[in-house]
Amino acid sequence: MRFVSFSEASEYLRGKKVAIVGSAPTVLDNAPRFVDSHEVVVRVNNYKLGPAQGFRCDVHYSFYGTSIKKSVEELRRDGVRLCMCKLPDAKPLESAWHEQHGKLEGIDYRYIYRHRASWWFCDTYIPDVARFMEKFALLGNYQPTTGFAAILDVLACEPCGVYLTGFDFFDSGLHNVDELWHAKNLDDPIRHRPDLEALWLRKNARAYPLAFDAKLTRILA
Repeated sequence: MRFVSFSEASEYLRGKKVAIVGSAPTVLDNAPRFVDSHEVVVRVNNYKLGPAQGFRCDVHYSFYGTSIKKSVEELRRDGVRLCMCKLPDAKPLESAWHEQHGKLEGIDYRYIYRHRASWWFCDTYIPDVARFMEKFALLGNYQPTTGFAAILDVLACEPCGVYLTGFDFFDSGLHNVDELWHAKNLDDPIRHRPDLEALWLRKNARAYPLAFDAKLTRILA
């Protein structure tokens, strides 16, 4: 295991045909073996495998908080060679709301790296504060979802093509394929804003070598 720079992590993806697999139920609409036909498969958080969503995971992208239950054994079995972290090993944000509500894990991410100090098992990329803050600022100072952060980081690695599947910006009300999802803490001033993420992708998709599953194509039309 070694910790790698963004430049080193990019070598896994640069010039490759990449599939990024999100957690929306639309992953079930893919033809069998299509996702796994890509040179690199990136999966997010507590991904689920199957004939439509595929069985390979070359790159695991996650915020790696305590809700992420993937074991080292499972990730190794699925083929993970690179872990990419969404959050820095730092406290990059200030928020009175989080302080008042006792939700420091929303602004101080050092607990993740204390908890996983002996967990890392392969090449692992952890962003610095500056790179994290670029994504935060891109959305008008809202915290990007892990899936959207994965899209931005993969695109920055300069792949030759990226297929996005399993992204519906929570339009279905489901995540992890078949689990209920609902927005929480709507008064949180830096909460997730999937609507802004969809808007960014709609405005910027043509600048990148992107292809989408059928549902995401309709959402972005």
